[in-house]
This record gives sequence, structure tokens and C-alpha cells, in this order.
Amino acid sequence: MKSIVRNFLLIPALVLTISGAKAGKHVTTSTGLDTASLNNTASSIILRGSLVNFGAAYGRNFFDLNWNTIAAQNCDHFEVERSLDGVHYEKVGEVRKNSDATSEENYAFRDNVKPAIARNNDLYYRLKQVDANGDFSYSKVLIARMYNTRALASLSVTPDPVVNDILVNVQLKTRSYVVIKVTDESGKEVLRKSIQANEELNTYKLDGTHELHAGMYSLEVIVNSNERLQMKLLKS
Repeated sequence: MKSIVRNFLLIPALVLTISGAKAGKHVTTSTGLDTASLNNTASSIILRGSLVNFGAAYGRNFFDLNWNTIAAQNCDHFEVERSLDGVHYEKVGEVRKNSDATSEENYAFRDNVKPAIARNNDLYYRLKQVDANGDFSYSKVLIARMYNTRALASLSVTPDPVVNDILVNVQLKTRSYVVIKVTDESGKEVLRKSIQANEELNTYKLDGTHELHAGMYSLEVIVNSNERLQMKLLKS
């Protein structure tokens, strides 16, 4: 029997909604992509060299991107690409492979972003790994949003590169109560995680989300019952 690999695909450019309760903002972006084209995209974004982690933290007018790889022997460099709509990407920087690489390699890149862009847009990041022979492959997409509230600095979401569970990064300015939940198309809650989180960049793995049945799901992250991120997830 042929094994089936089930992938999580974030489809923010199609149905992502982000709202900030204090600011009264409600931003929705949309494109003409259909489900078929999104599924085709999902099958082509597997990064060689075993990407272990990919996250972002917002500073003053910049996002710091960090990622880890294992056994990327053939890699020559990484290109960091950014998009404002989840469809059209541009190269914003390049990071060379560590010359003294060990089994696990840590990388970082600072993307200087104008405050007006960071405040009013969802930022989509992906990594392009370019090998010495010219071959290349892409990571899965990391979606980041800057918040200018008392408790929350930024939120970012990406599928876990290893097992395809969902990873949620919550960057807090103060100790806060965080609720993360996933619901199916009928509105039934299939996962909930509640955390008393510290003033720092906190990363939460939603264990078992890779085992969910194929279909559309909603991810919601709530901080202190005020700031929230809502996103549609397509499980193929």
C-alpha cells in the first residue's frame, strides 16, 4: 500500500483574517488562488538539508529571522524572500552556509521593515536553499504579524518542518495568558492549549495536528482575551 503524506498548508493570502481588539483593526487579504493551485504549491516547498526550526521576532523597525538545519552538506547559501500577499515574493537578503558547520547549524537574518509596512501588512517569509550545483528548494512559509499593544509584540505561524505539526511563535512584552485553539469546518474544537507565558519569544508546537483528517481548519491565538490572530489551515 502506498503511504500518504499529509501536509498542512497555511493559506493566509486566501483567507487570513487578523484583528486587534484594542485598535479596532480588522484586516482581510485575498487573492485569486484556488485550492488546486495551493495544493500544487505545497508539494514543491520541501527544503533539503532538514530544516528544524524557522521563527521570527519583531524589534524596532525590523524582524529577526532565525532557523536551524541539520545535515545541509550540499548547501551553498540561503536566500530570504518576503511577500506582502503570500503569492509574489522578492529576495530581501542572503546568508552563506556556515563554513564551520556541525551536525546542527544556526542561522539568522535581520529584515529591516518600515513601520508602516509592518503595522498594516502580514509578512510572509520563506527560505530558498541554493546548493553548490545550482539546485534549489524552498521552505514552508512563515507568516508574521507585528502588534503594537501593551502585551503583544508579534505573532508568527508556520508548519513544523520535521513532522508538519503547526508551530506558533508568540512574542510578548509582559507575562500574559495565551490560548491557542484549532476548530474544524463545523466549528468543533479539536485542539486547545492554554499557557501562562513569560515576557519573551515563546514557541508552541501543536502536537498531533499533523494527524488531523484532510480538510479546512481554523487556528486562533488569543492573548489576554484582547489581541488575536485567526487563520485558515488547509490539511491536504
